[in-house]
Amino acid sequence: MMMGRSCILGAVLLTAACGVANPEQDVAEDDVTAKTCVPNCPPPTKIAFASNRGSDPAHPSNSYDIFVMGTDGTLLNRLTDDPVMDRRPKLNKARTQVVWQRDHGQTYPYLGGFEIVSANIDGSNMQRLTNWEGDDEQPAFSPDGTRIVFVHCTSRCSLYLMDADGQHLALLATDLQGSGSYLTPSFSPDGLKVVFGYEALSTSDIPFRGIYRINVDGTGLVRLNEGPPDWTSLFPVYNPAGTKIAFTTSISVQGSFKRDLYSMNADGTGLVALQNGPEDDQCPAYSPTGDTLVFARFPGGSSSSEIFMRSVNGTLINLTNTVSANDVEPSWQ
Repeated sequence: MMMGRSCILGAVLLTAACGVANPEQDVAEDDVTAKTCVPNCPPPTKIAFASNRGSDPAHPSNSYDIFVMGTDGTLLNRLTDDPVMDRRPKLNKARTQVVWQRDHGQTYPYLGGFEIVSANIDGSNMQRLTNWEGDDEQPAFSPDGTRIVFVHCTSRCSLYLMDADGQHLALLATDLQGSGSYLTPSFSPDGLKVVFGYEALSTSDIPFRGIYRINVDGTGLVRLNEGPPDWTSLFPVYNPAGTKIAFTTSISVQGSFKRDLYSMNADGTGLVALQNGPEDDQCPAYSPTGDTLVFARFPGGSSSSEIFMRSVNGTLINLTNTVSANDVEPSWQ
């Protein structure tokens, strides 16, 4: 599988309860969502992620399931529990559904054949949404939950849109640059644009690498950020206000790759390093209020990844602490 098509980090959910009796106490004290929802409080915020914790004892590094949990790392709920590979979960904004990529019917060594599936937040009503040749990967809901953007891969990867029930499939990126792949798409908060990363498949593709944006009607392809020649930038996500984009940059260092988190303004200006220390950090996701990030990290010297939370002041919290498993690819709503 091509570098960059799967993130190695996990996520957690932090839940909070809204009360309607007292407007001054309409959510729990540790809730990160707005405290002005009375009388129409949204469901508690959650984090979905993939993990290989106990899913396939014979091949623990290759079998992953989908989990949902509260944003403090508690209230863990396992959505899948089988020997197939489940990766890249994304929650809808209403916090009622999860969509992800599933290696249907295939067990170890998991060589491909991913399709897109969806389910309710409790794991019920699982539905297969795609069923065609190639790999369908990296799905993400539109803000209103009616559409899904995803990646379809054969010899290269292109972007597609479909309805949330799998109907009305449409090619989105019709003018691919070079011969590389468009990967890891996500919607803008207004649902009118999609951002994604470009992966070079040959040396001739390197000049095209960066974070791109395209309108949902397939027009207006723009490269927002190019980065240095040794960067591959993937997993871009908007903040809820639509003013910032956080993303993962894989940097070539002496023949290996080190992953760090960066952010920029929505127009590609104002590049800022969020996490660029010695650890391997990837797959950022904003909180519903936009003041906090979750991401996957390999802590110093560790061979397994954990889900971390980073506040605006830079405070870090390890949400999973699984030690012997990889918790990866968080999605926060």
